[in-house]
Amino acid sequence: MTRSLSLLATAGLASTALAHSFVSYVRINGEQFNGYDPRPGLPNVGHRIVWAHNAPDQGWVNASHYANGDIACHRDAVSVPAHGPVRAGQTVGVHWNGWPRIHVGPVLSYIAPCTGTSDGCASVNKAQLKWTMIDNSAPGLINKEPTTNGTWATDFLIFSGFDDKRRSNNTWQVRLPAGLKPGPYVLRHEIISLHYGTVPEEGGAQHYPICVNLWVLPPTGSTPAPFNLVGVPSGDLYEAGHPGLFYDITARPMADYVLPGPGLAAGATPVIPQEQYEDAWVRDGVPVKVQGTTTVPFFAKRTAGAFRA
Repeated sequence: MTRSLSLLATAGLASTALAHSFVSYVRINGEQFNGYDPRPGLPNVGHRIVWAHNAPDQGWVNASHYANGDIACHRDAVSVPAHGPVRAGQTVGVHWNGWPRIHVGPVLSYIAPCTGTSDGCASVNKAQLKWTMIDNSAPGLINKEPTTNGTWATDFLIFSGFDDKRRSNNTWQVRLPAGLKPGPYVLRHEIISLHYGTVPEEGGAQHYPICVNLWVLPPTGSTPAPFNLVGVPSGDLYEAGHPGLFYDITARPMADYVLPGPGLAAGATPVIPQEQYEDAWVRDGVPVKVQGTTTVPFFAKRTAGAFRA
């Protein structure tokens, strides 16, 4: 561990009461859906759309978890019956409860269809999910003049893009492909922190993945070209020792950084880091339960108007 990285890590850990984070809510078209709080003793409502996981320390997974499935949706992750309704081509705003400035790195998102079930993603076998990258944030998209300590995607997650009137506030907008086929999907959203990226005894790069159940509806307007899913098993997403995961953020220029993962799928149109923002909270969202090819609102008091694909 270099002296500069050691000092940076020590300063960062000393200045943050919590070194990690979790997703507290998800917003779609101004409607807010519950996230999952892993801290012990805190209640989590049954109609949340974010998967549960066993990380009470709000911690991470690393290369040791690539083969055991925890890299997909975090430690011992379990799906939920609720899904957030969203149209293809729209954005899903994932809000973290905070993020430490020292934990710099890329922000990535993937999508996986839930097949072979009658309840959408509620009972899906996570080991059988096949992931397609729909959102990347390589530093090359951010810096016009890359420097050793440049601006990472996590910096935009914490603060804002170029428009000061639209603050990101620890929120990342994930745009779904317009040509995505209707139906149930799991959105895998992830922050990779590189502050220990060259320290094997600390586990190297830290992955913070979370999963969200979505019910995707057809887009409005003209019919776009179909979006082709690539489909990569979770165990094949990353390779230990990849240059994008074993990287010294204090000594190497951002121009050298190589993004890990299978690569952005053709036809995906991410919201670039400079344009990240937190959308307004208009109302509480009503998640849906999937029943075959249709859905019903999760709340019994809202029985009218089933969402259909």
